[in-house]
Amino acid sequence: MQIDEIRRAIEKARKGIGQYLEIMELFPTIDVSLNEDFQRRFNAFYRIRQRPRAWYEEYYSYMQSQKERITTFPEVLRHLFSTLDRYEPSFSSKLVATLNADLPVWDSMVLSYACIERPPYSSRDKVVQADVVYQRLTKWHGEHMNSAQGKLILETFRQMVPEHYKISDLKKIDFVLWQNRAEPAL
Repeated sequence: MQIDEIRRAIEKARKGIGQYLEIMELFPTIDVSLNEDFQRRFNAFYRIRQRPRAWYEEYYSYMQSQKERITTFPEVLRHLFSTLDRYEPSFSSKLVATLNADLPVWDSMVLSYACIERPPYSSRDKVVQADVVYQRLTKWHGEHMNSAQGKLILETFRQMVPEHYKISDLKKIDFVLWQNRAEPAL
């Protein structure tokens, strides 16, 4: 990814950056299981739609209950699988990344960019396989942030976004990758 592509991606991400900052500022100050404004903002930012009411109630109640804990991706994935009978790696990662901004979001564009394949939805072991994929994604992010490309993204983000200090380096990388539809860099 060239510098001009990075700059374009950051420009395209400005609305999302604002939404993310609002979510992360609200998150520690409210009960997310009861605050419909937070839920609406979170759903809009992460494009969570068309779930049954019970799904939203469980998701936000569980998110609230985990605020004081160090919660892992496999814990959230297994919890949602057992309580909602749904395999939700993407939404599990969004919950975990809200609790800890240094953890990645399971996103098809980022997985593709990192050349990481998702487990087949039909696999009986998909929950266990998803944990392995998430570990690989976490490792890839660490390596990417320290690469020349990652450093270029981070420096450009810092130059272009005044509120950059409120956003983890991992999330800065994600904002650029979410907007860039280029071929994988690896």
